[in-house]
Amino acid sequence: MISRQPEKLSRPAQLTLRNWFQQLRCGCCLAAHDFVRMVDDFHEMEFGNSHWTRVTPLTQPYQWSCSSSAIHQHIIRQDTQSEEARHILSGATTATTSSAFGGRSRARYAMRGANGLALVNGRVFTGDHQLRWSDALIITRGKISFVGSTEDVLRQIGPDFEVINVQGRTVIPGLNDAHMHHTPDPAGIRLPIQPYNEIGFEDVSELIAEAVSCSPPGTWIFGAMGVQLINEPRLNRFEIDRLAPDHPVIFLGRTNHTNIVNSKAMKLLGLSDGDPDPVGGFFERVPGSIELNGRIHEYAQWSPQRLFASMTTIEQGVESLNDLADSCLEFGITTLQNMSWTPIARYAEMLAAADLPIKIRAIRFPPSGPQGRILSEGFDIPTEVGPRARIDGIKWILDGTTVERAAALGRPYADDPTTMGRENFSADEVGEMLRESVALDVPLLLHAIGTQALETAISCLETFVPVQDWGRRGLRIEHADGLTAEQIGRVKLLGIMVVQNPSHFLLRHIYGPRFGEDVLFASFNSLRRSGISLGIGSDGPLNPFIGLMAAVTHPARPEEAVDIEAALIAYTSGSAAAEGKASEKGRLLPGYDADIAVLSQDIFSVDPRALPETRSILTIVDGQVVYCADESLFVRPA
Repeated sequence: MISRQPEKLSRPAQLTLRNWFQQLRCGCCLAAHDFVRMVDDFHEMEFGNSHWTRVTPLTQPYQWSCSSSAIHQHIIRQDTQSEEARHILSGATTATTSSAFGGRSRARYAMRGANGLALVNGRVFTGDHQLRWSDALIITRGKISFVGSTEDVLRQIGPDFEVINVQGRTVIPGLNDAHMHHTPDPAGIRLPIQPYNEIGFEDVSELIAEAVSCSPPGTWIFGAMGVQLINEPRLNRFEIDRLAPDHPVIFLGRTNHTNIVNSKAMKLLGLSDGDPDPVGGFFERVPGSIELNGRIHEYAQWSPQRLFASMTTIEQGVESLNDLADSCLEFGITTLQNMSWTPIARYAEMLAAADLPIKIRAIRFPPSGPQGRILSEGFDIPTEVGPRARIDGIKWILDGTTVERAAALGRPYADDPTTMGRENFSADEVGEMLRESVALDVPLLLHAIGTQALETAISCLETFVPVQDWGRRGLRIEHADGLTAEQIGRVKLLGIMVVQNPSHFLLRHIYGPRFGEDVLFASFNSLRRSGISLGIGSDGPLNPFIGLMAAVTHPARPEEAVDIEAALIAYTSGSAAAEGKASEKGRLLPGYDADIAVLSQDIFSVDPRALPETRSILTIVDGQVVYCADESLFVRPA
């Protein structure tokens, strides 16, 4: 059972619990005075009903983006179980609770120089294979116009140029997160559990009952599920109804491929007993009846979750997007490729109203119904929804994930021979997706994890008539963890790319047992060596340096690790290729967008275990300084 009076905790643990229970932004995301006040206030605080049970936005931006959150720490601690991981944990905690980078303080600088901006005295990683390194560059009209030595740069610029002396720091192209799911959700009570914390059914029942006792009927109650709860059959509609007959309750799975709702939530989300399964998903039912038991999977939960997200106001969405953008700037992320559960038209409204300092590619993520996939969504709205935001691409989910053993392996799971996973769509339906992509001239993204789902996708691409240049059309496979060596060769011949999520490699207690230790899974270096174009997305914690650490260590399959240069290229120019912008961004070369991050440490020389501590101290988007943690970098030319 969950204790009402926790034992006395260490100071870091107290701060972590404050974030979880009181739903404040983490300390690294606060201004210095707010951080001090948070620490001082903590000593006056008592854990209890007045904290986690208050109504707040249900999913906070920091769940995806906080630089020190306990979620990140828990991933490292629980999913790698190593001395190295504990070293990372202790280092990350020290670095990110210290306000060393000025806290959450975005500084937008109007260009003071008439002609442009120059960065000098740096260690500039261009991302180009021929000219890998330089030490200075010039920016004019939002583009890089020259890359060379500091001496050459200073000779070329005039007195009306702004000069930034980065004092030997590492300079990289702005990071491009090619796969994330930012979704602003409405207000309610968030149960104090995290998807990386495994708690039992009895504990969850107690928390639901407590939330009900502290809130009026009709208040949304939200819970996140880890592996244990996703696979807990007692967590269903009827048990939740018993605890919360007058409160809508929704549980979202760690992977968002399984949700659980009670009767009150079903009514608000448009679900009824007897509803037929949608194409690509299914409802669990009481055996021998049409009655839904509240557990909904794959495309059965797409439409209800989108309706849930639609309850968020435009103003709430704008606030969430701005918080997310602030976190991105602190990490040196200049582009996001987002697949939101918010319907695309409403998300476009939020984007247009937010006026963000980063670039966002919003990808259509449509639902399906009993009659088939819903194809029309989002094609009646403008492609450009703001100076730095656009709508582009469409994504379909071909199978689930290995977490809930829903990825379609085509053979039994090694740790549970009773299941093989399942494909959401037939080969004929996948063929229709390809035809639609060609007819609409819209890039297609296919989530495929299991070997069988990948085989269906690859075979459909190989047999498509007329023959297409799928690489030029921007087709991507997301995740591709179950690729075999033979399939890797076929993917290479097709010219398509893979967007991987290295932070998932930390889940070695999932990968090996599910796939089987004697088979290939979660390839990364093999893909790179074969010549397949690779991009990287977070698909979870936004901190890109956790992803880079996972790429260069690959705890689940160390032989598939890559060096830091290869990983960074995938996170910059590779991800730019994944959005069809390979010739425009992702490299620090003349003619490319001036999207740049100046880092707090040299990621090319530090121990990989220290990578998660890295932050950007200066972030530039389209030649404009949009975040700066150290104004002393700005100087005039000598």
